[in-house]
Amino acid sequence: MNAETHRRQSIAPDPVPHGQQELFPAERKWSALRRAAPPEPRPEAGRLLTAFDAHARAHAWTDGAREAAAHVLRIAATWLGTSVPFADSDLRAISAATGRGSQCRPLALNAFLAERGLLLPQPRPATSSTEVFVKQVIDGYPPRIADELDSWVRRLRSHPDRPPTDWRALRRYLFYVKGPLGDWAHRYQTLRQVTDIRSAVTAVKGDRAHERAVALRSIFRALKRAKLIFTDPTRGVRVTRSEPPPTTLPPDRLAGLLDITDRPAIRFALALVTVHALNGTGLARLTLGDVISARAQLLVRRPHGRHTVHLDEVTLQLLHTWLRYRHRRWPRTVNPHLFVTRQTVIHTGPASANYFPATFQRLGLTLNGLRTDRVRDEARDTADPVHLVRVFGISISTAMKYVHTAHPHRASIIPR
Repeated sequence: MNAETHRRQSIAPDPVPHGQQELFPAERKWSALRRAAPPEPRPEAGRLLTAFDAHARAHAWTDGAREAAAHVLRIAATWLGTSVPFADSDLRAISAATGRGSQCRPLALNAFLAERGLLLPQPRPATSSTEVFVKQVIDGYPPRIADELDSWVRRLRSHPDRPPTDWRALRRYLFYVKGPLGDWAHRYQTLRQVTDIRSAVTAVKGDRAHERAVALRSIFRALKRAKLIFTDPTRGVRVTRSEPPPTTLPPDRLAGLLDITDRPAIRFALALVTVHALNGTGLARLTLGDVISARAQLLVRRPHGRHTVHLDEVTLQLLHTWLRYRHRRWPRTVNPHLFVTRQTVIHTGPASANYFPATFQRLGLTLNGLRTDRVRDEARDTADPVHLVRVFGISISTAMKYVHTAHPHRASIIPR
């Protein structure tokens, strides 16, 4: 037996006996499987693999994804047995050790195992990485300033009158004020000594100045309400953000849009964007319950409520085509969202926020550009902001911007 044959021989010891208790938690090392041949499945593992193959085919998995997930499950079931749940961390480690991480879909395999009570979910950490990062940044400042920033974080995270501020927003705020906070940390011992807010804000231009002003206002207002400073130095500091007027796409880019793809979902999405001016978030949040086929209507969720879209004949036909394709391709999915992908059919969540913008970009289009062009065309024809609000469900301030962009001679100042 040569060395290569020895390295490729199957490694498959007896599975862990059922009922054997764990003396202490230990992380399994699956790196030895990198050069080992796939083990022969035991009878109980074979039955589980047969059920998984039927599940994957019923949900229209691709051959590569099905084979990669079956390989991971085969190793786990042979080594660990099928009488106890599999740990999510073990499945991911096996996938990485065997080089199948790029093809195996952990969420899909986990959903199959969870249906049979064979999945031990990975416990979520009590502290997120973003929270740890925020605390590390704050701890890097002098003690008194760090204590004041801690008080700011605690107030935003436990405000009695509104939901807690997300840790990602706090991270962005600290990034916006990194420059002035670093300067003040060398000059002052406490934020009570800070008075030169305006110079700190005007040190940058445009949107960066606006973002810095908002972050500083949040910090000093919280400290003032906590009675850690006597006066709020950000009071009276105002930075307006200059928003460019909506732009339009060249007319030749809009011709024959539906002919550039044969994918039913993307053709339907193109119609919703170019005719009814839906954005990417609105597309991803649509559910099957939002479709009212009898009335040719679609209910779209907006921050200020629901907007009713009256579907034209072409868009309605594209909707029916997509629904028929969706049912034929994934007849057993329980995902309630109108748009599903190969990644989301195995759970109930929406498509990612970047799915539609990225798909449009691969077609040489921009989702926001198509949407803006549609609203601007309507503004040219009507010049009535109330009409734009009713047709597209946008806010009155946004509608006014489109009207003044389409008819600049009617007003020189866009109202805020």
